[in-house]
Parts: sequence; C-alpha cells; structure tokens
Amino acid sequence: MTTRCSSHLECSSSCAAVPVHGMAPQASPDQRPAEAVRAPPAAVGCPRHGLVGRRVLSDRGGMHTRYSSRDTSARPVGAGSDLFVVTAATSDTGSAVVRALLESGSAVVAVGRDRERLRPWADLGARTHVSPLDDAEGLTEAMEGATGAFVMMAPGVMPGSTDFPAYQRAVSAAQARAVRAAHRQGSLRRVVTLSGWGANYSGARGPVWGLRRLEETIDSTGVPAVHLRAGSFMENLRPDIASIKATGTTGGLVPPDLPLPMIATADIGRVAAEFLRGDREFTPGPVEVAGPAHRTLQEATRLIGAAVGVDDARYVLRSPEAVRASLLEAGFSHHMADGIVDMTLDVAQGRIRLLDADRAITTSTTLEEFLDAATA
Repeated sequence: MTTRCSSHLECSSSCAAVPVHGMAPQASPDQRPAEAVRAPPAAVGCPRHGLVGRRVLSDRGGMHTRYSSRDTSARPVGAGSDLFVVTAATSDTGSAVVRALLESGSAVVAVGRDRERLRPWADLGARTHVSPLDDAEGLTEAMEGATGAFVMMAPGVMPGSTDFPAYQRAVSAAQARAVRAAHRQGSLRRVVTLSGWGANYSGARGPVWGLRRLEETIDSTGVPAVHLRAGSFMENLRPDIASIKATGTTGGLVPPDLPLPMIATADIGRVAAEFLRGDREFTPGPVEVAGPAHRTLQEATRLIGAAVGVDDARYVLRSPEAVRASLLEAGFSHHMADGIVDMTLDVAQGRIRLLDADRAITTSTTLEEFLDAATA
C-alpha cells in the first residue's frame, strides 16, 4: 500500500513508492530524464505532495557535484534587458517557471545540479549554470547581472538525511547571499520564492519547517520579494496513480474527505513568471496560490480509478505508525520518516491550511484536467 506526503514540496524518487498524503515537499531538481524539453519529465512524487528527487542526498547534498560552470555562455533569447535566474530549474516548479519565461520571450539562466538535465533548456535558448543550491559561490556567479530571481527549497525531501533542517538553513543562506550580491551590484530588483501553505503555520514540522525560514532569509537581504505559498501539488498524486493501477487502492494519513487546496505546478510557474516580468503588481510579502477548488483525496481516488479502468478504487486511511514503518522500509532515515509523519499530521489535523488571506491567487487548472493528462 502506498503512503504519501501532502505538502507542496517536491519529493525524492525514493518517496515515490510511498504515498503519504499529508504535506510534503516538491520535486527536487535534476531528477528527471532529459527528454521532453517542452515539458521536462514529471517529477517523482514524494510521500505526498511536494518534493521530487532522483537520488538520495546527504545532509549537505553530498550526492551532488559541487562545481559551478556555465554550460552555455551565450545570452538567452529575449528581447528586453531583463535577465531572470531560476534555481532548481529541472524540478516540477522550476521547469514551469523556466518554460513560462521562455515562452514569453524572456532571457533566462536555468540553474541546477546536473548539466545533462539542464541541456534541454539550453536547446530552447536559456543559459544554463551548474550549481548545487547550498553553494553560495556558484549561485552568486549564476545571478551575476540578473534583474529577477526565482528561488526555492530543493530537494524538498532527502530520504537519508539525519539533519534536514541543517541542509535547509544552508540552502536559504546560500541563495540569500547570492541575492544580496546581485542586488549590491545594482542589477537585481525582485525575487520570487516558492514557499508553501506550510509556511502559514508557525509551528510547521518536518520538511516544510524550512519554508518560512527561506522567506525570512530572503527578506533579510532587503530585495523586494514575493513568497508564493502554494497549496498541495497535484503532481504528488502520481504515486496514487501508480498504486491504483497496480492494486486498486491507495492511502495515507490525510482523511479521505478533507478538502485540500490542490494546484498544478504549471500554474505556479505561470504566476511566478508574471511576478518576475512585472505582469502582476509586485507587492512584497506572502501570497497564497491555489487551484480553482479544494478537492479531497476521495475525489482524486475516484477520478484516478475511472481514468485507469479501476472502477472500485479505494482510499485507505492509514495510521501514523503504519506510514512511518512504510517509510523506514523504503529506506528513509528515522529523522526523515518522523518529520514526514509530523508534517502530514499537521495537514490532517488542520494546523496547516490556507488562511484565506487578502492576497490570494486562484489558478485555472482543475484536478480533472491534470489527471486527464497524467493518466493519458
């Protein structure tokens, strides 16, 4: 049976087999096939809703190569003088931001850990830059001359980590240092961060703990920043699709009838690009972003079942102990398994939720539209 996390974060591939349904992080960069340039491959879903990753990282990203060299040096296609840097450019959301900017004719620097996985963006006219997100020197080089930057916490889940907050602090500090340097050079005017609805809860635990820290660290640079507090990623239903195809069931910690603010990452990318380009009024601070309607996992299970030919698909509510055991069996550290369970319980018990803030954006992609494409 699957488990999953339910946040907005991008997960690690190791999480993919474990739907947790609560709140997870989002797909980490550099973790999908290099094909499908127009729509870089879907990120692997984490226990539920958030991060994506291709490999297990150490606490300080020990898996990645710490070097920062441009893959392409020519200035990207773009008519204006603006230059936008997008970190985690091969993650679900980072890819969506790059795509939206390129389609609007903007000049883009796509930043990620893996040169080959960045190459499709170079083929479309972006400049690429290889750098881990906790490498301040590499990120500073990438942001040289940028007028706007999109930054995020990635990967959102590191299955083997024994101190994930330490990695999150390092990523926040490195990105803030690069932002500050570009601002001091006189070029950088605005930043958009991918935060998440987990940042609405001051006591957030597990992988979403670092979201508010990222916001605060970027704000400390003095550069005007909009923080997109996105809801639960529709992309993190992928483990459920696989589970329902294989067994007819899926499940997790989140009650099947709890409405969740689901959103497609393509929509987040478009919103981020609009803020960067100035197509939306740029008022610094947090902005909630969610799809056209809250949807339940019971609805999602029924829709997935209908799409894959399993008419009696079922969602099974699981206990925290069962989910934790599944995560440990899948290779997660005790630290990471505990954090994911805590995070998911915060969603299930209503501590993590949208606040119906004055500043909120409703996007257009419905759950039905997303699942039609995801199950095609």
